[in-house]
Amino acid sequence: MVVTAVDIYKKLPQTNCGRCGSPSCFVFATRVALRQEVIEKCVSLSGDELKELNALVSEIKTLTTGTGSNAYAQAAEEIKNRIKDIDFKESANGLGAEHLKEDDKEYLHLAFLNHNYRVSKTGDVVGDDGKPPSAWARIFLIIYINAGGKGSLKNEWISFGDLPNTFAKQKSFKDNSENVLIKNFAGKKEELREACSLLGGADAATEFKSDLAYKFSVLPKIPFLLLFWDENKEEEFPARVKILMDKTVLNFIDIESLVFLAERLAKELCEAKGIMVNTV
Repeated sequence: MVVTAVDIYKKLPQTNCGRCGSPSCFVFATRVALRQEVIEKCVSLSGDELKELNALVSEIKTLTTGTGSNAYAQAAEEIKNRIKDIDFKESANGLGAEHLKEDDKEYLHLAFLNHNYRVSKTGDVVGDDGKPPSAWARIFLIIYINAGGKGSLKNEWISFGDLPNTFAKQKSFKDNSENVLIKNFAGKKEELREACSLLGGADAATEFKSDLAYKFSVLPKIPFLLLFWDENKEEEFPARVKILMDKTVLNFIDIESLVFLAERLAKELCEAKGIMVNTV
């Protein structure tokens, strides 16, 4: 398999510290893949980690497109061919997608957040409204299909830290998703409620003891549950946020992509209310 920026990103610390000069680890990984940065600029890497990444970088085939400054568009182009050999008909049910065949061309039809998309064998993606999705949405759709997940959801909600082998990523998960929502919506419960509705969240307040509870069908087999407790200044209780997921989530996506997916959800909720954040 051709090494891409996504592979580089998975091996970075994913702290989005910004000390490399890029706004996020994902953007830095893409710039490295495009030979616009050197991996040594990540000050968190040393020893064997740096040696491993240097070896990985040496295998990357430089890609240029008409969107040179758009890191997400570059990465989306890099990974689109990863699904060309997947049997769409066989994979559809396990992914919670619909298999379509028109004019001798095959597609998977599936939902991502509040929109429905068709994905072709060549990795091209178009919405039901005829419009292409954002580049980052294309990335997740390709990663999800490429994972080829199978099985059913358990309908058991767990935290990211309850998943196996997530210790090294727990701080990144919390800082770039849950803490982003705390920072931007503490004391603004109704604004968060509106943002959740705009992104297609289903109100689950009757099921959970929190100030707000919303379920998101981020991808067909990847639901997220957002729980929010607003701050109480009189009793000096700070706001709290938990993003939970189904116990089976790692059957359908890898840990690193899951961190990034939660990060994107937080960013989308903020942007739904006109709040710009620099997490990714």
